[in-house]
Amino acid sequence: MQTTGTDKTAGRTFPTPDSNMYKILTDPEHRKAFQDRVKSGNKFMAPLYRLRILPLFGMGGQIMLLTTRGRVSGKRRDTPIGYVRIDETIHVFSGWGRSADWFKNMQAHPDEVFLQVGLKRFPTRYEVVEEPAALETTLEHLVTQNPKGAKMLFGWDPQTDRFKTSDFSMVIEKVLVVRFFPT
Repeated sequence: MQTTGTDKTAGRTFPTPDSNMYKILTDPEHRKAFQDRVKSGNKFMAPLYRLRILPLFGMGGQIMLLTTRGRVSGKRRDTPIGYVRIDETIHVFSGWGRSADWFKNMQAHPDEVFLQVGLKRFPTRYEVVEEPAALETTLEHLVTQNPKGAKMLFGWDPQTDRFKTSDFSMVIEKVLVVRFFPT
């Protein structure tokens, strides 16, 4: 994968300036507005997912329900979140990095983390993906498995972009990637 983006024959740099992830990472007003929209939507999505209604409409292939215990409140917290599956592991991207509430909750209560993927709910353990080769593999799976999600997140165009010549260094440097292992 291209890491500098300085070669004239190189692919594009991701996230692109018009993408949601770029705006989350660089524009505090967009970040706040996006976070407010997500929190509003989660109030409806989480109960519908818990009731197994959203998975019946095909949402289980794109969105999972992450359940943690609140680090301050001690209450159960359900967070609908997009994911990519690689073999038996599930990977999540966060433009909020380690400051994401769900991540802080997992750190405070690592033995009380559950996933619901589709209709199946299970306990899980997690790890932060930090090694560059693993991050590249995760990104490559995302753009190949979910090109529509990659377009929304990063500005990826599956018709013209090629992973091997693209520059994802900003994503690798600034975005938290967490890998979940069913237990």
